[in-house]
Amino acid sequence: MVKKIIFIPLGIMLGAAAIGLAFPLLTGLPGAEENVIPRFASKWFVGKGAEEQPTMQYLVKTPDMEFIAELNFSDQIDDDQNITVTIHDKKTGEDFVDDLKIGKAYVFEGESDEIKPYVHALDTTVFSIRDTVVEPKYLVVGAEWGTTYIGKFTPKLKITDYGDTEFQFGKLKTYTVSYKINDIENKILIVDNLPLPVKGEFYDIAGNFVYSFELVDLESSLLTK
Repeated sequence: MVKKIIFIPLGIMLGAAAIGLAFPLLTGLPGAEENVIPRFASKWFVGKGAEEQPTMQYLVKTPDMEFIAELNFSDQIDDDQNITVTIHDKKTGEDFVDDLKIGKAYVFEGESDEIKPYVHALDTTVFSIRDTVVEPKYLVVGAEWGTTYIGKFTPKLKITDYGDTEFQFGKLKTYTVSYKINDIENKILIVDNLPLPVKGEFYDIAGNFVYSFELVDLESSLLTK
């Protein structure tokens, strides 16, 4: 009788512990792939990490343009983030530099006429996530990041992958945020504590190329951690 009193509660405890550990995997909860409880996960928002003043250099491609854009984040005053934008047009060989501000909504302010076409291209590529992600979002696989509106389609953005991604300058831990319409998958890659996406590739519903961008150089404290 004494043994039953000792072993039955122990068995219950062990069984409950096993169920607790397996529950995220069995139910497919967000964060199961990373062994993260969602409510304890980090959150990302547009502009996160800008206070560390990173320099992010992108290769941006559209059907009409191909250029290198270097974004040098500097000080922030109230709701305005100071940023120096350096452009190298790979088709014409022209170079442009402008000291700009981006407001709280991460929209450029005060660009010159010369650099305006490139700033517009950045608005619709690298910066376009600000139109969907308007509040902090959990960084766990399976988390939904909002709804996009593509004609009659309203797919949901969701984190679908997490892991190492190789760039020209090294590896970064990235979260893939994507949505799919028919057989077309559009996706962007996010790094925690970097203010903007680091990679993206988009097509229209007919499968035609719309744009792509990728980080080709980075100066950030993340690379030393």
